[in-house]
Amino acid sequence: MLNKLAPHSRVWVFQANRFLSADEEKKINDTMNEFMPQWASHGNELYGYFALAESLFLIVGADEKKSPTSGCSIDGLTRVVKKLGEEMKVNFFDRLMIAYVNSENKIQLLTLFEFKELMKKDKITGSTIVFNNLIETKEDLDTRWRTNVKNSWHKNLIDIL
Repeated sequence: MLNKLAPHSRVWVFQANRFLSADEEKKINDTMNEFMPQWASHGNELYGYFALAESLFLIVGADEKKSPTSGCSIDGLTRVVKKLGEEMKVNFFDRLMIAYVNSENKIQLLTLFEFKELMKKDKITGSTIVFNNLIETKEDLDTRWRTNVKNSWHKNLIDIL
């Protein structure tokens, strides 16, 4: 459904700290399908959609030109995602977990420390594919979310090694 969003739409990427089961994905879908129609900013309905990707990412987007988000509406979204995480014992807010694509073309999760260690050993390089969860727009999601280390914030890790 995110494909219905305009390129300028704001996007939030919530990465789980582990891969989700089919039952957990169903629970997230059910919860978000209930939440999204009532998601509002200062009483105005938000034009938002969500998607699950790779059994690891919950992505939420809103077209802020139709109705801008507010601190309260973002807090509401955060509360729903935190509650889901608590119920499923999943952390969607662990910024020290990095998702990347390994040499077998499979997505892997590593701690920041483990990621740096593989960089030191040249098992992760500037051309390794990572998921840049700091993106802000639908256009970024389409063009810069799945990207090389050298084109992401992860490149800062190369500079410190």
